[in-house]
Amino acid sequence: MSPHELTDASPIEMHGEPVGENCRRILPRGEHALIGVSAGNSYFNQDRLTALLDWTERSFEDIDVVYVDTALDEMLLADGRTPESAAKSVKATVRDVRRRIKRARERLGPQGDRIRVRALSEIMELPAYQAVRRETDRAFREDAEFAATCRAMVKDIVENRSGSGSGSSSGTGAVTEAHLRAGLAYVQAEAPLFVDCPAIFDVPTSVVVYHTTPPITAHLAGCPEGFRAAPGQGYALVRPREWSLAGV
Repeated sequence: MSPHELTDASPIEMHGEPVGENCRRILPRGEHALIGVSAGNSYFNQDRLTALLDWTERSFEDIDVVYVDTALDEMLLADGRTPESAAKSVKATVRDVRRRIKRARERLGPQGDRIRVRALSEIMELPAYQAVRRETDRAFREDAEFAATCRAMVKDIVENRSGSGSGSSSGTGAVTEAHLRAGLAYVQAEAPLFVDCPAIFDVPTSVVVYHTTPPITAHLAGCPEGFRAAPGQGYALVRPREWSLAGV
């Protein structure tokens, strides 16, 4: 894959590398990329998001951006927010992430028009997603290693949730069963996107693009003995080049 240089639309230079041996084969094909954008995640500021879309647009034939809009209210309710307050907060958060994605696409010019953007709740209505979801839910029940990986993701999400600690409405930041249920709902909704994007988006191969390596990526990229991702599923760590040079 050819290196990507700075453009007027992208003030940040991004660096991408495959995660796992399978992705070393898939990434150069450049057939499809999935960019997951977590609502409320401070990493996705306007410049980083623009640079990420720019890098991906130059690297892949087809691109889907999916922003998470599920289980957000459940986490806020677990923090002690009222249903009205939680709904208002989620609406504002989702509106903000949609606006940033829209602006990032616009900064790319005409090239940004080919980037598809949908909410996770929309993807969840697709029959192909639902078929993969049945498989991931079954694996969660039957594959101990996969289940442990999902629980590790839940732990990360709950402990780093927006509003945790002294900033939470409860003032305690304590992790409750309600938090764990909300975190699990979030992870189970996202899991199919890590397992079989080729089936969900009807493409030969696909690469999940993200700036960190969450537990589920590390697990599936390692080709576990039990439940595995689809053969055409890859993962790439894509982040600002200065982070890589600094060893971040």
